[in-house]
Amino acid sequence: MNPALLSVHSSLHSFDSNLHHLMTLYGRQIYILLFLIIFAKTAYIIFTFLPGDATLFASGTIAAIGQIDVRILAVLFIVSTLAGDAHNFLLGHLLKKAKLKQRRFSITRLIPDRSLVKASQFLAKYGKLSIMFSRFIPLLSATVPFVSGLTGYRFKQFFLYNLAGAIIWSLLWVFAGYGLGNISWVANHLSITLILITVATLLPAISAFVVKIVKHT
Repeated sequence: MNPALLSVHSSLHSFDSNLHHLMTLYGRQIYILLFLIIFAKTAYIIFTFLPGDATLFASGTIAAIGQIDVRILAVLFIVSTLAGDAHNFLLGHLLKKAKLKQRRFSITRLIPDRSLVKASQFLAKYGKLSIMFSRFIPLLSATVPFVSGLTGYRFKQFFLYNLAGAIIWSLLWVFAGYGLGNISWVANHLSITLILITVATLLPAISAFVVKIVKHT
């Protein structure tokens, strides 16, 4: 990889660990940067490497010491997530329309119809759960909105389930950081803390998902 691109990738990937330093440099302008990071992560599949959970958690820890407002953070992350997912959904919808036109050199010809049918059937069966809780799984957080638009999922239904998921995800991580981030053990074991919270959050969704699969077999 080009050294300059590698440097940018490294800086963005470690954004959460540098957040406190960036806060001292940019002050209140950090809100804009936080919005753009989460929007990019949810709006474009190529930016899935950006830190999501850790960024929200780290932001909560900074809010706990009074440098930024936790209420503004909560609203900001919900809005940026919704905007990013809506954009991603639109990209999938536009790609579907391009595929229907079957242009000779369109990249959409590379997408097999069988894959679209399978994805559509999956969303029809497990759409609510997959849309609401996919953001807790790094790769799915960006692919599910895109596939929803690509397979013709109704935007109104997508938005409602996505809104619920965005609220749960944003409030969970921001207030987890706000409440736990300044505990010494948590600060020294951030990765383990993030994994434990994610697993605990996903358990109800995984249980419901397994029950549905068992019923359909």
